[in-house]
Amino acid sequence: EGLVRRCVAEEIGWKLGASGLRETPELVGLDEFSVSGRRLYHTAICNLVDGEVMEVVEGQGKQKVEEYLDSLSNPERVKAVAMDMHEAFRQAVQTCLPQAKIVVDKFHLIRHVNEALDKVRSRLQGGNRRAKRRELFKSRYTLLKGVERLAEWEKGRMSQLFQLYPELKMAWLLKEGFRAWYRGTDRSWAQTELESLMVTIANDHLPEFKELTHTLNNWQEEILNYFDYRITNGFVEGKNNRIKTIKRMAYGYRNMSNFRLRILATNPKAQRSVFHTY
Repeated sequence: EGLVRRCVAEEIGWKLGASGLRETPELVGLDEFSVSGRRLYHTAICNLVDGEVMEVVEGQGKQKVEEYLDSLSNPERVKAVAMDMHEAFRQAVQTCLPQAKIVVDKFHLIRHVNEALDKVRSRLQGGNRRAKRRELFKSRYTLLKGVERLAEWEKGRMSQLFQLYPELKMAWLLKEGFRAWYRGTDRSWAQTELESLMVTIANDHLPEFKELTHTLNNWQEEILNYFDYRITNGFVEGKNNRIKTIKRMAYGYRNMSNFRLRILATNPKAQRSVFHTY
């Protein structure tokens, strides 16, 4: 078993090394993934142009990401980097790729907005009698649905809830406001509308959404960069799900080098060059 494992690792490593240095992509994605529950994380650095994992580095901190970005053959080619709102990643990109625009993943921001809406529902649910609590609880997924995907009976239920809970209606309208905002195409319009949404949050007196204002202020430039480079971390998130599947199939990896090689071998080009050998 050990011999087979070493042979496979050596072959994958040789094939990956034989491909030589690839051209640095214009669009890059960064995202962390869990290696051992919630205690240990690694970071996947992906080529968003060709759809492949460029590298996997240990941890989710600044140092390892910087070390890899410094090793890129032509770093000035990178025009934009998609990421979650993780300060260590932002600092690493600003240090190593100062010419690249940082783009906050829109799904990450919408998830924060959805969480704020659900906190409003949970707060209202906790202060009501059992019958009303049940209606709010049953509507928790409906509230998070996009308005264009709601069935007529769901719209009817929402209308009844909004009459009973004006705060819930305000929170839902804010959620839909952010979703509609992302459908815009002009950056100057987007900046004006984002400021308007922030004013609405300030006037609505919803404590759950006020927590968002600090995040929106701190990451405003990076959030608006989406309207210059409409990239997301959707591909990276998909790769992370595949990485977790690889880990489960092997019942976990104790050796990070073997795990890294196995992940890199899932790239389309690597699959053609590595697995067709056997």
